[in-house]
Amino acid sequence: MPAILRRQHYTVSKCARAFGLLTTWLHASLLFVCAYLLVACTQNPEKPQPQALGEQTVATSPSSNDTLSGLLNAEFTLQREGPSQAFETFYRLASTSSDIRLIERLTRIAIMSQNPFYIERSANLWLSVVPNSEPAFSLKLQILIKNNRAEEAATLLTNALRQQVSLRFLALYLEDNIRDNDQVTTIENAIMALPPETRRDQYVKLSYAHILLLSGEYQAAIDVTNALLSSPDTEKSEALYLILAFSQKNLEKTDKAIQTLQTASSTIPNNIRLLTPLMEFLVADEQPNNAFILYRTAQLNTAEQLQVGINLMSTLIDHHQAELALTTAQHFPKEQLGLSDQVQYLTAIALAQQKKMTDAISIMYRITGPLRANATSQMALWLYDIGKADEINAMVLSRTLRENMPEQVAAIGALHEEKGRADLSYDLSSRALSALPESNALRYHKALLADRLGQWQVTEHELRVLLKKDPDNAQYLNALGYTLLTRTSRLDEAMRYIELAYEKSDDDPAIIDSLGWGFFMKGELERSTYYLKKAWSILPDADIAAHYGESLWKQRHYKEAIVVWEAALTTSPNAPLLLNTIKRLSPSLLEDSK
Repeated sequence: MPAILRRQHYTVSKCARAFGLLTTWLHASLLFVCAYLLVACTQNPEKPQPQALGEQTVATSPSSNDTLSGLLNAEFTLQREGPSQAFETFYRLASTSSDIRLIERLTRIAIMSQNPFYIERSANLWLSVVPNSEPAFSLKLQILIKNNRAEEAATLLTNALRQQVSLRFLALYLEDNIRDNDQVTTIENAIMALPPETRRDQYVKLSYAHILLLSGEYQAAIDVTNALLSSPDTEKSEALYLILAFSQKNLEKTDKAIQTLQTASSTIPNNIRLLTPLMEFLVADEQPNNAFILYRTAQLNTAEQLQVGINLMSTLIDHHQAELALTTAQHFPKEQLGLSDQVQYLTAIALAQQKKMTDAISIMYRITGPLRANATSQMALWLYDIGKADEINAMVLSRTLRENMPEQVAAIGALHEEKGRADLSYDLSSRALSALPESNALRYHKALLADRLGQWQVTEHELRVLLKKDPDNAQYLNALGYTLLTRTSRLDEAMRYIELAYEKSDDDPAIIDSLGWGFFMKGELERSTYYLKKAWSILPDADIAAHYGESLWKQRHYKEAIVVWEAALTTSPNAPLLLNTIKRLSPSLLEDSK
């Protein structure tokens, strides 16, 4: 079994955060090639680097009139019908002329088409004309890895080395895809399939060390990275130091991990990929002041200073260093590049840690950007903490955008209900619905809350309003039917709604439960048990268990009923309907469970 299959998710998450890997695969293929070349040039300026798309020059013969005519037709097809339709025309022209500029154009069209087959063909054509094209090797590797063709990927890497092409693109591609287990496993299998001489390449070893880290093989990763660092011919990249440091940290050798990153920072100064985890490790090692000093003395541009500072502030808050977190914020650049919401959010959290709740809420209230909903939810929690729950609804309604109202009301409503204030949840839903009467979600939420509060007439009214707008909605039909079933004596009317809901959605456990309970109330116990058993098999919910158990109990299947109730009590020991049912029928079961 490949080691990667035993990957530890915590490690992947932490590494992804440190490496800042946000790129997706196919949609960013061209960007990956260009970004790779840019990074490569900055990492090793003394070595000649391959040129990006559009920069390679190969002697070509002048275009004939036929070629120009064909090119014009191809461009017309591209503009009119899109890249997928234009690819074959461009491919014929590029393969006939062997013009590298046309091949590069073909490659862009292939990438635009998002067709892996076209991308691979264009990469193959590119390599047939320029056998040492690093971008072409990189592009083809992506296709092979994405399609789980490990042996072909191994052959490609070996051929690249024979053409004296650096395999840096392998390590970079792995970095960009560490969250994709399938691709990482394919890369691991490709490395295992390489001949011994290729496996000795520094970038292959670097990639293997990265895979060992992801797999939780920390000591093995340390051994590989130390061997690479001790070699005079190895490029001392930030990735190499990061793999070593995170492996050490995961073995609880935090002091060594800090030393590794300090050495790396002296070798590659002011590198935020190294500074960020170094500060995190220092804070975790109870050296928060050293982390702050490191931040203050780093020579960073405005964007980097904000990025690193926000991360440090968050880390300090996580370790309850609120005062130092606030001090860090005071040293942020005045120009916050659209990140002021993040800064204010963290500032408010730090103030709350210092029990300065009024100040924290005041600052949180200023947040009106992407973190608006998070800020609103956080303020609601704080208002409960300081005994001002009655102020929450007005705050929510004043801050929430219309398009976000249903989701925000649902979230805050759930908080109210968790705190035992269903009345506040109902009030919030009602007031939100007045402001946004076209919202079905708000109306449905209000209807369900009204029933819980005993205002079933409101529930019936709101559900009938919803059914006028959407008469075939199985959820609305079932809710109205169940309300009538449990709150009124209109049994036949209730069953008509429930049966209609079942016709439209016969695999919904809530609807099946309603149907089964309806038959129970009609005295049709065998049919009742059939449907309730079906609902329980789909969703072992406490309310379904209450109904199913009572139906069994009514038929004197006492042991079966107790088995169902015991199973439900294990997962939902405080469910009201379940507890009330057991208290009525078998109170000793509750004593036994205690």
